[in-house]
Amino acid sequence: MTSRYPLTAWLLAFLLGVGTAGVQAQSSAEPAKELSRECTFGDCENGYGTLEIKTTLGTDVYRGNFKDGKYHGNGKLTQMISRSERSYYDGNWEMGVRSGRGSFYNGRDKLYIGQWKDDKRNGRGSYFFGLKDWTENKYSEHWLADHTENYTGDFVNDLYQGQGTYRWPDGQRYVGGFFANDKHGPGTFIYPSGTIRNQVWEYGDFIR
Repeated sequence: MTSRYPLTAWLLAFLLGVGTAGVQAQSSAEPAKELSRECTFGDCENGYGTLEIKTTLGTDVYRGNFKDGKYHGNGKLTQMISRSERSYYDGNWEMGVRSGRGSFYNGRDKLYIGQWKDDKRNGRGSYFFGLKDWTENKYSEHWLADHTENYTGDFVNDLYQGQGTYRWPDGQRYVGGFFANDKHGPGTFIYPSGTIRNQVWEYGDFIR
């Protein structure tokens, strides 16, 4: 039977998510197979409820609003990505796909907070790396921006595209244009010492 909640495909895509300035594979794991599902609380068709989905890795849980049996409105989905690791998305949904503002932790080391459209990062957002022991609300978004490697800025279909800032934990940061994850156009590199260098990039290649 075809599931009305096609979730494992985008979860696998996020496990292959953006690394630093380019796309780097993080996992080759096969998605879990669904075994059964049960609405354990409320209304999982049109209302608020809790849906438990048994898989070969454990139990995935969605708590939130439904419309016509699909995730719609505000809700949180927690998924097992291995027998000991779990990812979560907490935010807005539109007929089964992520749309609006939401937070996604991939269960390993990456956290995204920002806007979504058509189940992809689209709009303004912040993407933080190296959070291996992350727990929800452990630190504020502002603290993470100052203490982790991260990108904050515009996204188009999961890619850095538009204006943004890329930061490193030692205090270095690059502020400028991006296109398809590469630096593109004028930008400014700011060193921890305070030295500022204006630069120009073209599709990832340094021009001057």
